[in-house]
Amino acid sequence: MHQHALQTAMSLYESGTYTLEMAAQQAGVEESRLLDCIARRGIETGEHLPEQVRERQRVAAD
Repeated sequence: MHQHALQTAMSLYESGTYTLEMAAQQAGVEESRLLDCIARRGIETGEHLPEQVRERQRVAAD
C-alpha cells in the first residue's frame, strides 16, 4: 500500500494538483524522500504555486 500512496502522490505533484509538501504528506514520507523518488521518475521538480493549487481544487469542486 505504501508504494501505491507514493505513486499517487507523485502523480498529483506532477499534475500540479499538490505541492511538494502536500504530496509528501499524502504519501506519508519526508519531502526529501519524495524528491528522490520524483527525480528517479524524471519528473520536473519546479514547485507549484499555492494559488494554482487552490484554483485547481476550486475548479474540481465545481
